[in-house]
Amino acid sequence: MKTKENAKRGISLITLVITIIVVIVLAAAVILTLNNNNPVENAKEATFRNDVASISEQLNLYALNEMSKNNGAYDIASMNGKVSEYITELTQYDSELKVEQGKIVYIGSDQKKAQIVAELVGKVDTVEVGGLKYNKPNLLYLPSATTKAIKWDTNNVESEMEITAADKNTSWYDYANKKWANIYTNNNGNKAYWVWIPRYAYKIDHPHTTTAEQIHIKFLSGTSNMASDGSSIEGYTVHPAFTFGGTQLSGIWVAKYEASSSDPNKVDEVGYTGGGNTTGLQVRVIPDVYSWRNITTGNMQTVSMNMTSSNGSVGTDSNADIHHMKNIEWGAVAYLCQSVYGEEPWINPYGDWTVGSYKLKTGYAGGIKDSWSLNEGHANLSKYNTVNGVKASTTGNITGVYDMSGGAWEYTASLIDNGSSNIGFGKSGHIQNYKVKDEYKKYYDIYTPGEEEKEGGAYYGSGGATLWNSGNAESQNIIRKRLTAATYQNFESKKGDALWETSNGHSYFGRYTAGTGEWYWLRDTVRDSESGGQFATGWNSDFMLVGHASYPWFVRGGNFSYGSGAGVFASDSVHGNTHASGGFRPVLVVGGAL
Repeated sequence: MKTKENAKRGISLITLVITIIVVIVLAAAVILTLNNNNPVENAKEATFRNDVASISEQLNLYALNEMSKNNGAYDIASMNGKVSEYITELTQYDSELKVEQGKIVYIGSDQKKAQIVAELVGKVDTVEVGGLKYNKPNLLYLPSATTKAIKWDTNNVESEMEITAADKNTSWYDYANKKWANIYTNNNGNKAYWVWIPRYAYKIDHPHTTTAEQIHIKFLSGTSNMASDGSSIEGYTVHPAFTFGGTQLSGIWVAKYEASSSDPNKVDEVGYTGGGNTTGLQVRVIPDVYSWRNITTGNMQTVSMNMTSSNGSVGTDSNADIHHMKNIEWGAVAYLCQSVYGEEPWINPYGDWTVGSYKLKTGYAGGIKDSWSLNEGHANLSKYNTVNGVKASTTGNITGVYDMSGGAWEYTASLIDNGSSNIGFGKSGHIQNYKVKDEYKKYYDIYTPGEEEKEGGAYYGSGGATLWNSGNAESQNIIRKRLTAATYQNFESKKGDALWETSNGHSYFGRYTAGTGEWYWLRDTVRDSESGGQFATGWNSDFMLVGHASYPWFVRGGNFSYGSGAGVFASDSVHGNTHASGGFRPVLVVGGAL
């Protein structure tokens, strides 16, 4: 139990940390001004920067004190107008600064000062729409020449808004009514639609079960861990997708559809459409085109990052980062759609198994929720903007994220750190000797395997037989089940990724011990082929599959042929090499610290 003395010590430590941050910011300001030839203006800017940092420190301390007194809750409204109360000698800023939702807002006309406040505080305002408070879409730093906000009408027809106007307008989103914010970026013809996921904390009443339940969501203010409505978040987990490296995010922009390429009709060297295993094409994120598949995990990361190149969809890497989606970012979308603010999406069944015509298209639904394997041209295929088509989104309407159930299996930038040589399929300058380099770990979710699986181990029996040379199918299955069970149990330490929290078991990839001896997904160590396989499921009957030691990479969502087994909570592990049904999705984050 916390005592008042403990609370004081905690606040003192936070004060010290904030003071150190202020000193670092000031030092950076001094360094930056060395390149400016106007010493008077330099001094004014440095003073203003120092004052804003001091005010922000006092507001943070106020909030922390209130939280310590009220079990994590505080009244945001009581912070409004406290600039002069805390820093009495700084009343000259009363006409330029105010406090809204616990954050300093610049209301003057000096663009340099506005930039300083944006850098120090983060220009992401909390808005109230439909009685719900959350972070408005972060449009700061996105280039106005390539970015437009999207407003959808009741007939699912889109209209554009300049982002400068959209920043002051809330008519294009309403999360209380499952209307998520959409934008697109379009540079050199490479168009990409994005959906805003505001920063939030979540609570699952009964984690680690197979029974789906509504996930509780509390939206947070700015980049803080404080609820936008001032209530307590005790018992809630701040979703880890909103921490990128050491940077706290007000939200993330997620690709609205599975990635497609700048040449989606291209037939690759093995006869499949979409783009193939190359980094010579640009990523697009648009509906009703063939998704980009047959590409390695390493090249997925590379082409995602290329979206900020001069030829890419955004066209700049200034305060913007685009990368291959991770499990926790997938989970951030999945958890929001499993709350009152979203809907479970229908499967995208567009595709077939015919060699040479393996065609999967983005943004489709079937005639029923769990439809599967509808070939190109089938009458029941429904485009993204039709009555049935919108049900394939995470909101049940056109504003949500599509293709998260069915379509292609989506590789994520997530791997089991087991030393498998197949981690090498992710090589893109970020991975060396089957390990993610330290400087690139923010781009990957890295999972710890069971002790036995590390670095390709896994022995069975006193004779030293290994997973790869044991003499019969039953002994191999014993090893495989043991390995995957230990790895799956380690998933418990990862929060927000829609794996352990939304399932209570898994299937492993093994061999039948009788009949044909073929490989299949199993739960038992002894399984006759005549009895078929066993697919473990989690929430919404979505498959929960964990591959053996040579399958270190994750794929999510299921593919077009999985029926009810596909969904936002479905997962599998694969080798990371090219696959005719293996696609991907990028994520865009923006901020002054990137």
